Amino acid sequence: MAKKFLVDLDLNTNELQNAVIQNLPAASEPTGEKGRLYFDSTNNILKVYNGSLWQSLATGGSAVDTIVLNGDVTGSATAIGSTITVSTLIAANSVALGTDTTGNYVGALTASTGVSITGGSGEGVTNVISIGQPVATSDSPTFAALTISGDLAVNGSDITTSGAGTATIFNANATTLNIGGAATTIGIGSATGTTTVNNNLTVTGDLLVSGSVTTLNTATLFVEDNIFVLNSNVTGTPSLNAGIEVERGDSTNVSLLWNETSDTWTVTNDGTNYGDITRKYVATITSSAALSYPITHNFNTRDVVVNVYTNSSDYDTVEVDVYRNTVNQVTIGFAASPAVNYRVVITG
Repeated sequence: MAKKFLVDLDLNTNELQNAVIQNLPAASEPTGEKGRLYFDSTNNILKVYNGSLWQSLATGGSAVDTIVLNGDVTGSATAIGSTITVSTLIAANSVALGTDTTGNYVGALTASTGVSITGGSGEGVTNVISIGQPVATSDSPTFAALTISGDLAVNGSDITTSGAGTATIFNANATTLNIGGAATTIGIGSATGTTTVNNNLTVTGDLLVSGSVTTLNTATLFVEDNIFVLNSNVTGTPSLNAGIEVERGDSTNVSLLWNETSDTWTVTNDGTNYGDITRKYVATITSSAALSYPITHNFNTRDVVVNVYTNSSDYDTVEVDVYRNTVNQVTIGFAASPAVNYRVVITG
C-alpha cells in the first residue's frame, strides 16, 4: 500500500534511485496538476501535464531538438511522442513556371474576329496576340465601330468625328445627357455654322446672346419679367431713341417711341409722323378756407391742359384761375373759398 505525503518531499539534491514513474493506461489518465508525470502504459509514452493538457515527452531517438524548414516555405511543427506534424505554406512569388512546375501552364488561346495569335500551348511557349494595328497609349488606332458598356474617360482635349453628314451622340435609354462639369465653358458649333436644338431647351442659368440679331420664330412669347430694358449698354448722357416697332406686312410699320430729344413718349400710326402720348394727372380739392391750391403733376412741361369740375351732383365744369408755376406744378385759384369738393384733371 502506497504511503501518502501531505507535504513536499525535499531530497536536498540527493538521488532518487530505483524509482518507477506511475504507470497508467491511456484510458485512466489521472487528474492534471501542472508538472505532474505519469507513464502512458498503453502507448508507452512518458507524459507531463502543462497546466491545460497532457503533453508527451519524446525520449531516446524520438527526441527532437530543432526542426528546420528549408526552401521557399514557411510553417510550424508539432511533436507528439515519436510523431512530428509539420504545417507549411509556399512563400509568395517563389514558384518559377517551367522550372518548379510541369505540364502546360498555357492551355489554349482562342482568337476572336480581328485578332491573331502566334505561339501555342506548353511550358516555355511565348504567345503573341495581335489586332492588326498598334494600340499603345501613344498610338491612334482606328475602329469602324466601338461599343463601350461601361464609362469612358477621355484624358485628351478633343473628340473628333470625320464622317460626312450628321454626327449623332445618342442614348435611347438615358433621360438626361450631361455635358461638362462645374465651372466648365462649353462651345457648341463653329463660328460660321448653324447649331440647331431639335427639342425643348431649358436654361437654368443666365442666357447671353452676343450676336447682332436675335430672332424668335415663336407663335406665343411668355416673359415672366415685368420690365423690358432697352438701350441697356448706354452710359453717360443719353442720345438714342428707343421703343417698340410692330411689323405690319405690306402696310407701314407703327411704333411706340421714347424721344430722347424731347424727353417724351411718342407714337406713330403711319411710321412717319409722331405725336406725344397724352398723360393725365388727377387731384381732388376739398372745401376749405384757402383760395389757392398747388397741384404737382411732374410732367416736366408747362404745355398742359387743366380742367376743374364739381366732384358731386351734376359734376359740371367750373372756371378757375390756373397758374403754371413750374414745369411740374400748377396752382388753382378761387375768388372765394370753395364750399364743395372739386376734381382737377391735368393732361399733357
